[in-house]
Amino acid sequence: MEENNLQLLYDIDDGLDSEEVASLKFLCSDVLGRKPLQKVNDGRDLFMRLNEKGHMEDDMMFLKELLYTIKRYDLLKMMKTTEQEVCSSLQMHSNSYGGLSTYRKMLFDIADNMTSEKLNSFKFLVNLPRGKLEASATIFDVLTEMEKQQQLTEDNVEHLERILNQCDKDLARKVEKYRLNKTGDGRWPEYGNSLHSESMSIAEMHRGEDYEDRFRNRGLSVVSDAGPVTNEITKEEDVESYTMNSRPRGYCLIINNYRFSHPEYRHRDGTEKDAEDLRRLFERLQFMVEDQTDLSGHDMRMVLEKYATLDHSAYNALVVCVLSHGLEGKVLGVDGEEVSIKQLYRPFAHCPTLVGKPKLFFIQACQGAALQTGHLLEDGPNQQLDELLEEDALNPLVNKPSVAVEADVLIGMSTVEEFKSFRHTMTGSIYIQALCKALETGCQRKEDLHTILTRVNNDVSKGVFNNWKQMPQQKSTLRKKLVLTMD
Repeated sequence: MEENNLQLLYDIDDGLDSEEVASLKFLCSDVLGRKPLQKVNDGRDLFMRLNEKGHMEDDMMFLKELLYTIKRYDLLKMMKTTEQEVCSSLQMHSNSYGGLSTYRKMLFDIADNMTSEKLNSFKFLVNLPRGKLEASATIFDVLTEMEKQQQLTEDNVEHLERILNQCDKDLARKVEKYRLNKTGDGRWPEYGNSLHSESMSIAEMHRGEDYEDRFRNRGLSVVSDAGPVTNEITKEEDVESYTMNSRPRGYCLIINNYRFSHPEYRHRDGTEKDAEDLRRLFERLQFMVEDQTDLSGHDMRMVLEKYATLDHSAYNALVVCVLSHGLEGKVLGVDGEEVSIKQLYRPFAHCPTLVGKPKLFFIQACQGAALQTGHLLEDGPNQQLDELLEEDALNPLVNKPSVAVEADVLIGMSTVEEFKSFRHTMTGSIYIQALCKALETGCQRKEDLHTILTRVNNDVSKGVFNNWKQMPQQKSTLRKKLVLTMD
């Protein structure tokens, strides 16, 4: 390298801070490799390694692109060029110039626009060993570790997109744009040539989008492979059952919100009994039970997304139990933040290793302010009408929309929409206790879940709680019979 160019590189290095050097190292990881970059401490080291690999030729265009990408336009002036000239040159020689990949620049754009708060949420959601996610880990560290574990590649950015959808939808859209415009060579296609394959994988079908709209937007017809529709109902013995042969069967997540920091909501005495009985039951049913207690609305969403990003390929099912206060169509975090029922189950529709497997959600929370047939304790202020029974609700002011469920999902609600459900402050909630009892008895008899939950409806509806009634409700898109056994 000529001496004047060497001096230029030294001058550029003097203008770079440590964070900018880290950015340049990340951008160069494809061309230099991760291991050699571990020994790079400053810009000079980096430039020398780029020179050894032949990336300082062609009027040092690669370095110009690097500085342009990290927005150090002032340093471009040292190279006797401008932001506009570099941009124009990159566009003009896009087919012949082998510079930074669109993939690497997209990841840098994500990192460059991620706040420290969003980074903490991102770390919480990503499925990496805790030791790799210590407080000092930067976004570059996390992205690099995801690449090492093949959770993120140039051709597979969907996992990254799903995580970002939970913590920063603007950044998720950047990944989506890359994914939709990606062509075989990793470059942006020419304008007007961004056609995609018309084929759809099963994972794509479960990304939470409207399937008919997707086909309609592609200009395709939706055709059923079924024969003529008849009024004949399939015989019970012909209904297929879900496979339930894995040990353990899967995860059972229990979110138990007991102590509420929001002043309008009382602590939920008795919920500990519900959580304890649910744990005992699902452990007997061969599930891996994990508890999360007193979560804010934000933390509830983060925990659910965390479990949705786990690998469930070795398991047959998923169970999520939520015990909290609620409104119609919503449950509440301990801070009073609302989480829609849809937000509870929807993340798991994006999980490819849960496709075709039953996903069960049991929710103990009021779904409105109405009472189904005197007075009980309100979970709002200044209402003390009974010493033992409480309601898991605060009066909603407006009606909330119904939920729509995905395939292979069952949602068991403690009450129908618009009504309250009751919890005994010592022995637990009416619904959860009836559910645990019915599941224990029915599973020992090898009854299917629909039969068991129908019995729960019947048992709870017969009760009278301080002159009021309660009616549980199930919403199901299960396609097969589900039989859980104690063995």
